[in-house]
Amino acid sequence: MRKLVPAFLALAAFLGGAAAGDMLKAPGPASAEGQDKAAEHSADQADAPGAGAAPAEAAAPAAHAPAAPPAAESAGHGGGGHGASAGSSPAWFKFPQQFFVPILHDGQLDSTMILSLSLEMPEGDRETVNAHELKLRDGLLRQLLIRANTGGFDGNFTAEPQLRALRAELLATAQGIVPAITGILIEDIARQER
Repeated sequence: MRKLVPAFLALAAFLGGAAAGDMLKAPGPASAEGQDKAAEHSADQADAPGAGAAPAEAAAPAAHAPAAPPAAESAGHGGGGHGASAGSSPAWFKFPQQFFVPILHDGQLDSTMILSLSLEMPEGDRETVNAHELKLRDGLLRQLLIRANTGGFDGNFTAEPQLRALRAELLATAQGIVPAITGILIEDIARQER
């Protein structure tokens, strides 16, 4: 009897496993058929008039919508200006060379600030800005030196309030030379330690 009980248990386990396998296997074709029917149903809906047109029509206006004006983008980047006038598209002037500003402490060179700047202006004023490049560079460098000598580049100089104040100072200086300038972009800013 003790020898028969393990054999019966093994046989019952085998038969139970086979039955469970058949049960799991049976819904497979039905679910595959259900998937095929669902695919046919969605294909029929796509072929039906008006069906599926709404997403395509909704996407079409987004694709053909006019892009946001660059002046709004520059305001979002904190250009520091009022943006180009509504009737003209903005133009940009990038200074070909970086600005190097020495930082002195106790009369000794401590570090150097390195900045890349660009100016925003209406397209029609590009030639005026080009003609005043040297004066603009001199004025902006002078303002950067004043900021360096008053501790404006000490501590966390990349904090947004610090950068906003720097842009405002540089914009006021640039507008004193060419009033048409509407924004200052700080493209790169870094401090190189001695």
